[in-house]
Amino acid sequence: MKIITREFTQRERALLLVLSVLLLVLVYYLLVEAPVTSGIAAAKIEEETLKQQVAIVNARLEDIGKMEQELEEAEAQGKLLSRMPSYSGEKKEVDFLHEILAGTLDYYIGFDNLTREGDQVRRNFSLQYKCSDYQAAEEVMRRLEQSRIRCLIGDVAITPAGDFSDIVHQGPVQVNCTATFYETMQGGTPDRKLPEDTANE
Repeated sequence: MKIITREFTQRERALLLVLSVLLLVLVYYLLVEAPVTSGIAAAKIEEETLKQQVAIVNARLEDIGKMEQELEEAEAQGKLLSRMPSYSGEKKEVDFLHEILAGTLDYYIGFDNLTREGDQVRRNFSLQYKCSDYQAAEEVMRRLEQSRIRCLIGDVAITPAGDFSDIVHQGPVQVNCTATFYETMQGGTPDRKLPEDTANE
């Protein structure tokens, strides 16, 4: 068996050396340079995103600080302010309704299904109550309207509840109205009663 051997020429050695260097450069690029460059680019993008998020949060905090200052100034001036409680404020709202209706002759409270849009939750309810006179019925409406819990009164109907003709000055009256308590998901804890968010529908 013959073994053929041949020495590389100077030119072939130079080509092999160049090819080896090129191969090393290619391996370095694929295994080191490309991943590091890609990682740096991704890190820069993430950094910019985080900076934008921090700027948004700082702007919100600044707005919240201004609003809190305005609220404190309004309260110091004796202005009545209402606030949205965090979800779920149902017990506080029911307790408040029982409180303002305690002086009525009788009453009924009926809550509808909750609705949610983004962070805002609406708790719609209907209210029926009977008072000894118009002034007492009006006082209940005033307390509901000026509630510390954010509340919007809808339709209101006041009718005589006895055999008389002057609803303003004498006799019992019956009140039927619809209203809505507002709550916020900020600081709230979702539960099984919380409906789906309809903001993106």
